[in-house]
Amino acid sequence: MITRADIDRIKALPEDAMVLMAVINDNPANPDNAANGLTTRVKVEMQDAGVPPTVMNQILEDLGRSRSTYGKSAFYLVGHDQFERFELQVDLPERFHYGRPLLPMLDDLLERMPSVGVLAVDREWARFFMVRQGEIIEVRRDENVRLDDGDRWDTMVSGTRHVPGAPGAGGAGRGQPGSGPRSDSGTDLFEKRESAAQQRFYNQMADQLTRHMRALGLKHLVLVGPVQRLAEFRAEIASTAPYEVIGETNVSGGASWADPQQILERVMNIIEDHQVKEEARLLSDIQEKGIMEVETVLDMVQQSRLHLIVVPESGEQMHVYRSHNREVPYFTSKKDVASSPLDGSLMERVTLEEVLPDLETLYGVTVRRVHGDFADRLVQEYGGLAGLPRY
Repeated sequence: MITRADIDRIKALPEDAMVLMAVINDNPANPDNAANGLTTRVKVEMQDAGVPPTVMNQILEDLGRSRSTYGKSAFYLVGHDQFERFELQVDLPERFHYGRPLLPMLDDLLERMPSVGVLAVDREWARFFMVRQGEIIEVRRDENVRLDDGDRWDTMVSGTRHVPGAPGAGGAGRGQPGSGPRSDSGTDLFEKRESAAQQRFYNQMADQLTRHMRALGLKHLVLVGPVQRLAEFRAEIASTAPYEVIGETNVSGGASWADPQQILERVMNIIEDHQVKEEARLLSDIQEKGIMEVETVLDMVQQSRLHLIVVPESGEQMHVYRSHNREVPYFTSKKDVASSPLDGSLMERVTLEEVLPDLETLYGVTVRRVHGDFADRLVQEYGGLAGLPRY
């Protein structure tokens, strides 16, 4: 897992450092990784990425080591006097970069493994989990504890009585001649008290949930439990809650006994479906009110007229031009612009991925990535780059 401290440290790397940043799918369950398949494939991909032999050998040696535990993928950061490997429990596409730190590559990696809150809840228990980078962590569990004031089921049921005015209502015992019809008022009272206690429990859990989601910086929630219980719980979630419920599911065993790994399996599918829906919605917004084509988008970004830009999953496949003078920045996609029209400084050809941090910092835009078929559509139908205007 990549911690917050790791992320901050990686983002603080010197801009001129030479490092290898690599995502490698080394899942032992992947048939393509059997025998020498993993090392052969990775070696070819590193050669294509221009990785120096000394760095390449470090990676290959590490992949060949025996381990007691494995992730599904690994993120490597290798530089001068630096070798770090982070185990990730998510199957990720492989990617290699050698050169100056490519921070958007780290951003893309984290976007593919979003953090999500999970609440398993029923009448008796509520358990709150966080799913982060393909791992599930239990944060808190609470039991619906009733007040023991003597009003238990047997006490409440014993409150059934004769209906006033009925024959034999003066005290004839059960089964004796003259005993009349009986009332279930005790049972009704018990059910009302149970319902009120249940509502209090759900209300308390909803308040706690909001605090946990805020504290952990989580924006999305998955609910786990029986359909009726989830409907009752959702009624206690405020309309102003700072998170979105992105899905519901159920597992065997109830909230108290549910297996976290079974929950994780269900939740990962929900997360994947949600990401697909979000990317489809994003392209729909672009189609309806967005700006398209690389040069048009770059021009409007530099006028601070866009608040969000959409890029394909790997911006390393697309090139733009950036002025050498970073104090007077200028960006274009035009090949025939040899110097900046702002100060005459020479233009350099760079990947789109390399300029994304500049666009975020200088112009306050948010960068969103689309993947797979959505990335293909962005390139083929929308010109490779798109954005949404501020107003």
